[in-house]
Amino acid sequence: MPASAGIAARPFRGHWGVKIVREISLALAIYGMAGWIYVGLCALVAPATLALPLTHLLPSLREDTAGALSFIVSFVGFISYRLTRRDRSDAVRR
Repeated sequence: MPASAGIAARPFRGHWGVKIVREISLALAIYGMAGWIYVGLCALVAPATLALPLTHLLPSLREDTAGALSFIVSFVGFISYRLTRRDRSDAVRR
């Protein structure tokens, strides 16, 4: 048996850096989606407030801009989570 065969047969546990990226990207995806839903509900209930600042701490950040940024953060977080997630079919095979 070649030496490389033993290395390839070991189960993949993942590097701790990948686990951290996976957990952070899942959190970004969830909280980004929550922000996007919040702005979407505000647009349905009170559409006149979309041009107003989201908070007094950042007066240049409007609600509609925050909704677009939340969607982008959610999308990027979900894509990076899916890319770093260990597939369940891989776990069953190993």
